[in-house]
Amino acid sequence: MILVTGGTGLVGSHLLHLLLKNGEKVKATYRSTTSLEKTKNVFASYSAIELFDQINWVQADIADYFSLKDIFDDISHVYHCAAVVSFDRRKSDQMYEINVEGTKNMVNLSLEFSIDKFCFVSSVASLGSYADGRCTDEEAIWTHSDETSYYSITKYYAENEVWRAAEEGLNTVIVNPATIIGFGNWEETSTAIIKRVSDGLNYYTPGSNAFIGVNDVAKAMHQLMNSSISDQRFILAANNWSFQKLFTHIAKGLGKKTPQKAAPRWLANLLRRLDEVRYFIFGSKTVLTKQSVNTAYKKKCFSAEKIIKELQFEFESMDLVIEKVTGQFKSA
Repeated sequence: MILVTGGTGLVGSHLLHLLLKNGEKVKATYRSTTSLEKTKNVFASYSAIELFDQINWVQADIADYFSLKDIFDDISHVYHCAAVVSFDRRKSDQMYEINVEGTKNMVNLSLEFSIDKFCFVSSVASLGSYADGRCTDEEAIWTHSDETSYYSITKYYAENEVWRAAEEGLNTVIVNPATIIGFGNWEETSTAIIKRVSDGLNYYTPGSNAFIGVNDVAKAMHQLMNSSISDQRFILAANNWSFQKLFTHIAKGLGKKTPQKAAPRWLANLLRRLDEVRYFIFGSKTVLTKQSVNTAYKKKCFSAEKIIKELQFEFESMDLVIEKVTGQFKSA
């Protein structure tokens, strides 16, 4: 049987659909009953509620080692997708607890129960960059700076737990997805980009990044877990696009006005400071942070040549991904 942690998240929910569609027996973790509806909605979008009913759901706290032990009975493969993705500084303790301590628990239990293979969903945020401007590949060394987000730090430390477990004999593979685009909860993580453009976006930021459809993330993980590849990491990125191009494609897919103006950095920093004031006075959710503004203005590029060569992997173009996702958003 296969264990999937974070089964109600963006990657976890689509991975569960893929696994069940391929006839696998699956156990998945969740934290609250309300979060189960998110995954059920994903399966409904696939017209596959009958597959959703086949999941063996287990309520669990990834940060609680002893509560996880019973979950590992009869498990042969583990996909560790559970994570907190945020730029909100108020979630720093939660990020460390889930992203780092939770991963430590998962690899330690996988060693204890002699799991056949372990797949960890990391992020390109745990990778470094090259001074000469080359696209980041799997060999780029991560470094810490004042601009490094706490999410990046926790993913880097989490990867170290996986590498340590590999040294101790656990058969592992790590995937480092770029920004993931897919349908799910339109209020959370990268899916919120679609809603933000739908609500109206007049400005774009001049930065760039790599993007990938959620189905390709799930497909790559599944292929790697069913291969002889071990103790390696793989960047998952379909296209390197500017944010202007991304927002324009999404706006066109939604039938909305495309953003025409480049937002000057001083404006973004002003809005960030106003956001901080609102947070201190009202305790409202932080939308802009120093790290998120830095990301919006950086020109980043990532190379997925390794997985293309190793698996002859073919990525779905982001044009098609966005066409599908915006269609799902309009019909939701």
